Amino acid sequence: MNQIFNFSIALILTLIPGTVFARCAICYTQGLSGASIAVIVIVLSAIFLFIANKFLQKFLEKYN
Repeated sequence: MNQIFNFSIALILTLIPGTVFARCAICYTQGLSGASIAVIVIVLSAIFLFIANKFLQKFLEKYN
């Protein structure tokens, strides 16, 4: 019973963000707006998915 209590306390403390962890991405990027951050994320994810697609195609062609 004591282990369940300790686990639940640890789980609650990790899921509730403190003041240090409760900052948005805009606060850490000085000079970038939210739209520019969104464009960066979209472009980087598109590049990552393109590379992953090429790798997966080569992998599937090799073992097919």
